[in-house]
Amino acid sequence: MKILFLLFLFLSTLFSASLESLLDEYKKTTENSLETVDEKMGHVRIYSQKEIKLMQYHKLSDILKELPLFTLNRNRFGVANPSLAGSKTSVSGFFRFFINDHEISSAQTKSPFINWGDLPLDFIDHVEIYYGQSSFSLGNDSGIYFIRLYTKDPKKENGAEITSRISNNHTNSNGFTYSSQLGTDWSYLIYLNNTKIRDDADYNGRKLFNDSHRRYLYLDLQNETTSINVGYSDLTKDNYMGFSKDVTPNSGEIYSKDYFFDVTKYFLDDKSIKLNFAFGKNNRKYKEENNERITIIPYLFTSKQNITKYDEDLDLTKTNAYLSKTFNYKYNNFLAALSMENKKYKVNNRTIVNSNTIIDVGAFNDFNEESVYSLLFQDDYKIRDDLILIGNAKYDKYKRKGFLNDSSNSNYRVGTIYTPYKNFGLKSFYTITTVPQDFYSVDFALPVKKELKEQKYRFYTLEGVFTTDNSKFGITYDHVTIKDFIYLSSVGFVNVDHKITTDGWMFDYEYNFENQNKVKLNYYLTSLSEIANNSQSGGYIKYMGEYEKFEYFTLLNYKSAYDYKDIHVPSAYDVSIGSTYNVTKNLSVSLKGENIFNKSTQSLFYDASTKKDFALKDYGRSVTMTLKWVF
Repeated sequence: MKILFLLFLFLSTLFSASLESLLDEYKKTTENSLETVDEKMGHVRIYSQKEIKLMQYHKLSDILKELPLFTLNRNRFGVANPSLAGSKTSVSGFFRFFINDHEISSAQTKSPFINWGDLPLDFIDHVEIYYGQSSFSLGNDSGIYFIRLYTKDPKKENGAEITSRISNNHTNSNGFTYSSQLGTDWSYLIYLNNTKIRDDADYNGRKLFNDSHRRYLYLDLQNETTSINVGYSDLTKDNYMGFSKDVTPNSGEIYSKDYFFDVTKYFLDDKSIKLNFAFGKNNRKYKEENNERITIIPYLFTSKQNITKYDEDLDLTKTNAYLSKTFNYKYNNFLAALSMENKKYKVNNRTIVNSNTIIDVGAFNDFNEESVYSLLFQDDYKIRDDLILIGNAKYDKYKRKGFLNDSSNSNYRVGTIYTPYKNFGLKSFYTITTVPQDFYSVDFALPVKKELKEQKYRFYTLEGVFTTDNSKFGITYDHVTIKDFIYLSSVGFVNVDHKITTDGWMFDYEYNFENQNKVKLNYYLTSLSEIANNSQSGGYIKYMGEYEKFEYFTLLNYKSAYDYKDIHVPSAYDVSIGSTYNVTKNLSVSLKGENIFNKSTQSLFYDASTKKDFALKDYGRSVTMTLKWVF
């Protein structure tokens, strides 16, 4: 790693210009993100449009896999899913994901990643990633991290763009973006994409197929006070391992279609009243056949132990409404809001073949609807110019249909932002919050104990930042305690019967060279009260820049080695390099090599037929060429 770091520094000295031009470019490329970022929401990392372009982040998962304190693992269904450092998560329900004002997640799992984790970034202006509780301000489901993607401004783009990509593994993606004015008040942006991915892995001499076909449509229609967003995504893919007892199913397929409609309206001259309404629907189908049997958790301790075929057809809907008012009084900035969310879960069909007999099993239980009514309040009080105190309170009332009881909980957060010097600042938060159960965890809970408890989080974070004219250094500490953590064991989801604690440190450094090139370094390490089954430390070094008609980058993404039971998982050294040649102002050609040493992260799995754990790589080596034409 030291050699690679010196190489980065050596390359960076080859190109020199003036600091003034760097600052002008930095201002230009971060202007949009500075307009939307809310420091009071938590600890934030920003990926500007300039960085997305230079680093050739083609899809959201390209950013997710380098995030500190996480590992982007693959689950049994071949879906890339972020796991907290030291742990392996099959479905990440603690991540909230927004496109503009709309929160996207499955009503079944609270996870967005099956449909939206590989969302192309061609139409995205910038990305903000927060470590904090978004629901205190936005009224959505509780979570620990949240991602906000902001689409490009149609008034500024006002044109068309075609993007075409092809990789050496026969993966290809084609996207089209068009934006224009509608009269003097309205403007719109529309994005279309068609992506085909070829992917497979080897296990015990057999292929695990993970090919997929994804299609996306996005429409953003807006004026000064109103924004209307429509999103659509459908996915057809192989089921990878699926529920198969011996890991290698005979056949299987996942189909998921997701769409939503979202409208936001601001009232009054100062836009201090905000009204949002959204509706989304997800249709999900799953089928699998396996002669060596299929393990379905709800039937583990029943007579249905000889399942060789499983079919499922689900409809899930989610309706949201949110109303907020902001107002100022002396040195206080207040926000008060009401929100409502309704989720419905309908089983259209669920059948199994058990001992050659077709059985219509229907719903696993009668928990099929949940409504959440929330009241939230925020105050940030400016004690003096360099010190702000932040207070949040949120009350949630859950009404449920079925066997699961209604509940209510209160969430609180206090924080401070202190900037005693122009180039030095501190930010700290203490949060008490609850992450409830979802339809998926209740369906696949331990059959003899389906009444899972809500997860109770308490976490403290402290961040310090020091800057100079051309550099920035940051350090962040977090301490998290979780009570009744919901964990997927080999016999279903269970509440862990003791408190889990974790501590983490994160270090960031950024240096801007005089010719608009920059280097970014990150290193993090964590400790966990449990036996770790994932990497506990890691980081990255990335260098990016441009010279005349060329743009270029180099990235090393590192995740530490770990041991679990009798398995040793080596360190991951994912090295990627790339360059773009701007043929004209409107035409460019890019080449990107990913994981060129084929040393990616690995995920742990369990083979029920041999009763052994094993590890498989999360992704392979690839080379991608991109052609982009703006007109």
